[in-house]
Amino acid sequence: MGWRIVAFFVSTFENKIDRKGRISVPAPFRATLDANHASLFLYHSLLLPCVEGCGPDRIAQIVDAIDQMDSLSEDVATLTTMLSSAQEMRIDSDGRILLSDDFIAHAALGDTALFAGIGKSFQIWHPETYRDRVSDARRKAKEVGLPKLTLSSAPQTGGS
Repeated sequence: MGWRIVAFFVSTFENKIDRKGRISVPAPFRATLDANHASLFLYHSLLLPCVEGCGPDRIAQIVDAIDQMDSLSEDVATLTTMLSSAQEMRIDSDGRILLSDDFIAHAALGDTALFAGIGKSFQIWHPETYRDRVSDARRKAKEVGLPKLTLSSAPQTGGS
């Protein structure tokens, strides 16, 4: 059986947003997209004050999940609202994307943004809002403990 490379979005990076709304996508995130031969999609987070990003495989998972649900359900209406905000982004030769005013407003971004890798996708936050969220998560973990995780077999990595 051959091995396949699985690249994920991990770590955090803080980058400047220029006056035109352009921001550099962190090099490791661009490498993850390249490793997966993927373009970049951004959309409004449904629950959080941030913008979420992913490759087309993740968008396809969301579409497939919607297709398996009752088309008249509130859950479908919620998920389609998220998809309707999605935009395919073009990364320019300098590694930048152009954030729309809508995305900037949704995440309350100023002159900097924080990219937070969360596995198969990532989030773009106002840096202070993200730091507050991390502090709250750490405080909660100390108070109530960590969530129970069920780990499946790890993805295969490496050469053939």
